[in-house]
Amino acid sequence: MGGLSLVIPNTGHTLRVFASLLVLVLLGASTTPLDAGQPPAPGNAPAPLSVPAGRQAKNVAIITIKGEIRAGITSTSFIRRLRDAEASGADAIVVELDTPGGEVGAVLEICDALKSSSIKNTVAWVHPNAYSGGAIIALACHAIVASDPATMGDALPVVTSMGFLNTLPEHERQKFVSPLVAEVVDSARRHGYDEYLVQGFVSRGVELWLVEDTRTGDRLTIDRAEFAILFDGAPPDSRPRLVSAQGSKPRGIRNYSPPPGPGSGPDSPSPPPQAAAPTPAPNTDRDRPDTSFRPASPALAGISSDVSRGLDLGSQRPYLTPADRGNYRLIEYVSDGQGPVVMKHGDMEQFGFLDATITNDAELGAYFGAASIRRLSPSWSENFAGVMTRPLVRFVLIAVFLVALFIELTHPGVTLPGAVAVIALLGLIGPPVMIGMASWWEIAAIIGGLAFIGVEIFVLPGFTVFGLVGLVALFAGLVGTFVKQQPGHLFPDSPQGGQDMLYGVATVLLSTVSAIIAMYFIGKHFGSLPIISRMVLGDPTESDELMLAVDASGGAPVTTGESGTTLTPLRPAGRAMFGERMVDVVAEAG
Repeated sequence: MGGLSLVIPNTGHTLRVFASLLVLVLLGASTTPLDAGQPPAPGNAPAPLSVPAGRQAKNVAIITIKGEIRAGITSTSFIRRLRDAEASGADAIVVELDTPGGEVGAVLEICDALKSSSIKNTVAWVHPNAYSGGAIIALACHAIVASDPATMGDALPVVTSMGFLNTLPEHERQKFVSPLVAEVVDSARRHGYDEYLVQGFVSRGVELWLVEDTRTGDRLTIDRAEFAILFDGAPPDSRPRLVSAQGSKPRGIRNYSPPPGPGSGPDSPSPPPQAAAPTPAPNTDRDRPDTSFRPASPALAGISSDVSRGLDLGSQRPYLTPADRGNYRLIEYVSDGQGPVVMKHGDMEQFGFLDATITNDAELGAYFGAASIRRLSPSWSENFAGVMTRPLVRFVLIAVFLVALFIELTHPGVTLPGAVAVIALLGLIGPPVMIGMASWWEIAAIIGGLAFIGVEIFVLPGFTVFGLVGLVALFAGLVGTFVKQQPGHLFPDSPQGGQDMLYGVATVLLSTVSAIIAMYFIGKHFGSLPIISRMVLGDPTESDELMLAVDASGGAPVTTGESGTTLTPLRPAGRAMFGERMVDVVAEAG
């Protein structure tokens, strides 16, 4: 009987082989290839990414920051949306940034809200630009992703007043630089960014080289003093990798600018080399983290104590000593310190700031492994308040209010100019109240000033005191709406409050001068102006008849043909005497 035979000399081995074959058969029957029997994903979407546990989020909220960052507007809106996301059960917050920067107070408020939020999974999405305050907000997040291309940096503070750049004395400069340096260093220590490199975002003079520890592969940037500790000879100082913002149009966080020094102009010679900042002594108290500030530039050494008071976390940056010589190799020249640091997409990746490249919401969802993504945009009222509090809009509203008030007071009864004045006044007061730029005393001053002016015109004409008090109160109330009720803005002698006050005075004065010119033109050509000329009566002609409507409740009616004497101007209403009777009259013509 023919056939195949299998001779197995060992029974135990036979069982093991049989079990292995059985497992393979079962696996082959139950396992299907990923693309077998499955419809292709829509749009040939890539396979889901492997999401680390610390990043995974089911519900993701995207909070957008687009355009200028303004105190009382952007910051208030951002904090409201962040609280909404927390209350709605969001697992992650994405801050989508496309901004040129803005006011320092607003930036620090947003950073503080992010760091104190109950949602710790925060990601900045640079899409595509995060200049100035946008870069500082990005550093405050747990991670940074970006579209390609993307730009981040240039957060050198500057002072702008009435649209012009100003300088500050050194002691005022440090008031602005210290909290910004403390903010970015704190972010670096929280999220593992290079502690020296982030200082280059907010200050000039930060000259750095990139080195690598040959034992661990860790990289860090070092200053000139540390270079001398690790290497022989002069450090290379040509063609730095990072773009310097020197000579570009200043963006920066407003309300600060260092005084110009030698070599600051585009055609000026290079400044003399600065002395290296001394390297702080290592911390010897092992029970206390080393929270002291370590300046990356001699220019920042003077604010070390101020910054150290604002830091709560210890530094993980190693202290370099001569014992480290030979353990590091030079990678490249990073920054020449001539201007604030600006990073492109590749630079962010090179220096460990970029976690992933994200170009749309779908990729963002895959980045988190999210089931739901919701965008939280500013509300209509926040957008409205932002538009209505812009300088040019407020300038126009003040001028319109004054001109309309003038027309109504000089031609009572027309009504339309009075309605325009009321609407303009509401536009001036309402939005600042919504965003905290106006409080009760400014509103009381404006209303009281109008009341005093009314008394001067209608009740006690020529008394002057009421008119003067009214004008002063009205002016003070309007100026007060320019001073934000924010930290650093409360007092006129503070830098922020003084700048707001100066800006308010200048705007109100310019609006008043413009309104006076318009009043003169309207008063001189009132009868010939279109639309306005129809609101009042014209000069009488030969065919016009003067007819009076009288209030007969106080006596016998006035008869046709009876003569009387006007007691007040008829514009067109007023009073007249007929014998010993005073009656209210309205001029129908003339």
